[in-house]
Amino acid sequence: MNEIDVLKKISSNLTERKNSAALSNYRVLCSNIAFLNETFSNAISTLRLMHGEIESTLKNDSLLTPQFKSGMDLNAFIPIVLRLQLNSFSVFEKLAALTSPDDRAHITIENVSVLSRGFDDYNNLVTATRQYIDSIISDSYQLYLLDPKSFNYHVLVSLNSFSKYATKSLAHALFNQEMESALNEFRTIKFKDWTKSHITECNHTTFAQKVDFLFSVLGVPSDPDLSDDLKNIFKFSSEFTHIGYISTFFTSSSGTEVIFGDDDGPYLPSTENFSELKYEVLETACKALVATYIPSLVKCLEKLMLKPQAEKLSTSLQLAAKALSGAIASRNSKYFFFVKIGLIGSTTSIPLTCMCGDTKTWWPPHDTSELYCGSCGSSFQLLEVDGEGGYIITSNGPVKIIGANVPDFCDLPMAEQIKLLQQCEEAKNAHSPQPGCQPEFEQ
Repeated sequence: MNEIDVLKKISSNLTERKNSAALSNYRVLCSNIAFLNETFSNAISTLRLMHGEIESTLKNDSLLTPQFKSGMDLNAFIPIVLRLQLNSFSVFEKLAALTSPDDRAHITIENVSVLSRGFDDYNNLVTATRQYIDSIISDSYQLYLLDPKSFNYHVLVSLNSFSKYATKSLAHALFNQEMESALNEFRTIKFKDWTKSHITECNHTTFAQKVDFLFSVLGVPSDPDLSDDLKNIFKFSSEFTHIGYISTFFTSSSGTEVIFGDDDGPYLPSTENFSELKYEVLETACKALVATYIPSLVKCLEKLMLKPQAEKLSTSLQLAAKALSGAIASRNSKYFFFVKIGLIGSTTSIPLTCMCGDTKTWWPPHDTSELYCGSCGSSFQLLEVDGEGGYIITSNGPVKIIGANVPDFCDLPMAEQIKLLQQCEEAKNAHSPQPGCQPEFEQ
């Protein structure tokens, strides 16, 4: 294959847009987006509320560690840390606003075209995503380090670029004699020396290097693919931010759209395609908040504050991270149900209550393609067992066998409940790992 062969393939395949295809369950996507978006927004609100408490503590000199007290050189970091948080919130809230679920309350066949998604929609979402991951990694990096030269580099490089095209009014709002002198000092340094000078330093200049550094000091996240996901979304968003050929071609070319529909009304393939991306972005944004920003803020507070104050705030931050992690884990999971032998394939409908709280009624003839939650997208796997005992003993507690002629666990007499719970505890202890063994979390 030579250069002309490749050029012809591009010409025949990447100059005219093919029709869109909807490859996911749009209704489930919308449900998951609504759930995660609300959880993400709640986490941001929690961080905003905690900012007030953090600010109050940092302004009380008696609660600070010696090197950060008033009169000490590093006390300059106190207002900087508070400002970094406020900057972060603006970026976080922008992404939250752009990842809300589609509203189909008044959508009909006649006006379904308003759901079509194109260049502006993708550009706004992906640009906000790029700003979010840039901000969260950069701010996490600075919060963790609290290093004067590193922060000087972070700000002076930004200020130097900003000043090149800032209008007089913008410049007036930012520059005074002190900042002019700092910037002039920075401009005496050769570009190649910016990362290692008498006033600036940067040991991790690229986004990928900062990601690797953060996970090396904060620990491997619960999702081992998060590091690669962040780097990939950075590259993906660069394609949109820099108006690459493929991103512009895909989002600005209009193809024929077939109108689809579900119980909530009509929609278009481009609507579903865009929602798929929106959910992926939202999930990664939540994971990044849990794995980088919150633990970096915890480390920062541990350096700035005396131990009792730092521990109190850290506990609240970790609870917020735990709630966010739980919300992520509850989407698109896999759950097992124990069903009495003979029920599957019968004329009886089978109720399957998901962990998210939604109940799916599996109607005869029990088509296995319908074994999923219509609310969170989790898949269901059914295990047929003898229903005589009525309950299955698991590490999470007793589970009623669907179709068994016994009461629900909560309707049993207290003595029977205690007896079953004791059996569960015995089973759990029997399978607990021996000292020195790796716990089998999956089991």
